[in-house]
Amino acid sequence: MKQFLLTLAAILLFAGTAQAVGPKKVIDPDRLPKNAIELIQKHWPSCAIDFAYINGKEYEALLTDGTIIQFDSKGIWKEMKCTDGLPVTLVPGYITRYIVNRFPKQLIIDCEKLKGGYEVTLTNGLEIQFDLRGNVTHVDE
Repeated sequence: MKQFLLTLAAILLFAGTAQAVGPKKVIDPDRLPKNAIELIQKHWPSCAIDFAYINGKEYEALLTDGTIIQFDSKGIWKEMKCTDGLPVTLVPGYITRYIVNRFPKQLIIDCEKLKGGYEVTLTNGLEIQFDLRGNVTHVDE
């Protein structure tokens, strides 16, 4: 009975989360917020936007090189993923300096803004969390 209740609770939690988030809807790339379009044009000038999505008040862009960028309602990036390495100009300087000094042969392939900091993933799969002052708060191999 206990297992049944745990399973039921998990299903209800998942169903509630799925409804709250809702499905992504494909939109014309021109409907992305202006800040999002400008960021893409500046940092990925040789790429076009393959697909753009809206989900509630958040946006996502898939570029022709496979880069995925998630934006808030104002077009400020929330997460970026690029298997070829993210432009270092988009990642806070203290993170870039730390990676270059400690892992000089690794690229940052994922950067996510967290409450109170950032989490980056390197090409070797290492995940590192930083607070806003540049301190490493967690490392996950």
